[in-house]
Amino acid sequence: MQREKHTKSGPLLEIDFYSIWADGRRLPSRAPKTKETSEEQKKYNRTVAMKKLVRLVNANFDSSDYFMHPTYEPSKAPQDEKAARRDIVNYLRRVKSRREREAKRLKKELKQAEKAAEALPDNEYLAESVKGLKGKIAKLSKPMKYIYVIEKQTYKSGKHAGRVNWHFHLFVTGGLDSRTLEGMWTNGLRTNCNHYQPEKFGPEAAGKYMAKDPQGAKRFCYSKNLKKPREKTKDGGVSRLSVERMATERVDDSAFWEKRYKGYRFLRCYSRFNEYNGRWYVSVVMYKSKDDGDLPEWKEDEWLTSDYA
Repeated sequence: MQREKHTKSGPLLEIDFYSIWADGRRLPSRAPKTKETSEEQKKYNRTVAMKKLVRLVNANFDSSDYFMHPTYEPSKAPQDEKAARRDIVNYLRRVKSRREREAKRLKKELKQAEKAAEALPDNEYLAESVKGLKGKIAKLSKPMKYIYVIEKQTYKSGKHAGRVNWHFHLFVTGGLDSRTLEGMWTNGLRTNCNHYQPEKFGPEAAGKYMAKDPQGAKRFCYSKNLKKPREKTKDGGVSRLSVERMATERVDDSAFWEKRYKGYRFLRCYSRFNEYNGRWYVSVVMYKSKDDGDLPEWKEDEWLTSDYA
């Protein structure tokens, strides 16, 4: 029996086709009592980490939110990871408090703007001001979410040789302006805070970038209020022969996939044949985009070629 599994993360839709037993268990993909090599396990761990990040980012952040990169001035960098993590946690607490204060301030400003608009109902500038204030307040009133990754660097030469430095890759809910967020990080020379642009750089690129440097420790942290990707499965809807045809004839057929999953744009499809169980595996990635232009090309990497959905 064939299973079709959908994983929906905001506008990102992943579809996986694979074989299962009648009771719903996956068909084994390797011989009994054989174990993955350490390199295969590392590859699998990277796959899991990257997919989790990609899905969490797309399920929780959009172009109204920020992707920023706080770093330290070398002389201010703490020399242990615990202190560095404490700094980013304290920064996020300050951002949360600032959002609350800004929302209160804008609500007072909105009352004044609404009174002025009532007095001058034909004034387009006042009407737009009211609309803009309502939008900002709505964004600031949403619970703040974040995901961050910490990276370590050790200086090998120069006056800081032997010292370590840290930098972060951080997704955070929008509402405040980018210059405010940059100014609130006082430990470094640059912060580089910009609106997240999934349709410019690709909806998977940031998640892959954040998970690019595994060091054997917990690579990323996130707020507890993140939405989780939604999963849905359907068994028996396609035949084994249909999946084989998808794997061998439809991998690059964007028209076929966009017709099958209406409202989504085709990003890529990849297939692999398992020599042990003699079955094909097919994975498709689609994206619901408001932009009619072409999304950036996604170059297939080794982490994609896995029998794990």
